Amino acid sequence: MRVFARLYFRIRGDYEWQDFTPKNKANLILTNHTTNWDFLYLGMAFKGHTYFVASEHIFRAGFVSKAIRFLVDPIARKKGASAIGTTKEILKRLKAGQNVCMMVEGNRSFTGETGFISPNAGALAKKSGAGLINFCVHGGYFVNPRWSKTVRKGKVWGEFSGEYSPEELKKLTKEEVADLINRDLYVDAFKDQEEKNYSYTCAAPAETLETALFACPDCGEFHSLKSSGERLVCEKCGSEHIFTEKGFFERPDGSAPAFSTVLDWSRWQKEKLREHLKDAGGKEPFLVREDEGADLYVVHPLEGKKLVCSGKLALFSNRMEVQGEKTLSFPLTDIGSMAIVLTNKILFTTEDNTYYEMQLSERASALHHLISYYFLTGREYER
Repeated sequence: MRVFARLYFRIRGDYEWQDFTPKNKANLILTNHTTNWDFLYLGMAFKGHTYFVASEHIFRAGFVSKAIRFLVDPIARKKGASAIGTTKEILKRLKAGQNVCMMVEGNRSFTGETGFISPNAGALAKKSGAGLINFCVHGGYFVNPRWSKTVRKGKVWGEFSGEYSPEELKKLTKEEVADLINRDLYVDAFKDQEEKNYSYTCAAPAETLETALFACPDCGEFHSLKSSGERLVCEKCGSEHIFTEKGFFERPDGSAPAFSTVLDWSRWQKEKLREHLKDAGGKEPFLVREDEGADLYVVHPLEGKKLVCSGKLALFSNRMEVQGEKTLSFPLTDIGSMAIVLTNKILFTTEDNTYYEMQLSERASALHHLISYYFLTGREYER
């Protein structure tokens, strides 16, 4: 697979890397997560067989899953659930002298900035007794934005940003190791682009951007933005932004945009939402957001899923409901963990350890639901 990937990307000419030979036999390799094929970017540059940690949902894809297991034997990670089993399997393979690679953010970035990296990553690196290698992908956010269905053509480059021996790691605390990981893997895609000014081209660069941006900066309305082609328009106040091939916002009339980047817009809307939901526990339950066309499944990990309800997803300040022929209601206090896979698929686990998958419609914002869940349950959303 490595040979074919190297040949393919050399012909395309839009990915740059330098070959890397590790100093240690067994290594925990950590990367940021920007595209659906980051594992290929790493695999082309790294000399040595590597096992990858992959989201559990890819193990439920029939023949494709069987092929993936046969070719690369990945380690499964259940998003929106406990990671204890995954950690044990990673340590087992590392102690057996194998290389293991993990996209340590756990999720691709919606904003272009490297997301939250758990401090547990530092503890895992120390406990493994293996070497630690950090690999950073740049440009991937603009080629394969998490909020978009469209892949763009443009430059991506990968670099090894740090290598540490087991002896070096032993001298550091787990917090110091975590700091190294965060430093080595931090990327602000827009700062990169200010320097590089590459073009990332496709026919409809703003399409489905409302899955990531859910509040209008001009009128403050939630759930009013709609995308088409290169434009993101507020249906309430009529304001428009153009998302350019350089990855920045402009106004059609040439005036200054409310924000020039998805990252700055996202930071603003997060605080806007925090203020909107403040003190929700002391108020009568209220509707936060609703989206038509939701399908709720019970997931049997590594095997499959069963549809249990279809209808409208309604998030209230104290519960989440799927309202269809029947209504299923989940108090937020009963949901122990929640995450997003791909763009608009929500995974969550309830207190009885039932694992659910919620598939939303193409233009619904799972991100709006997720951040709201964090705030409503008294937690900080750090991605």
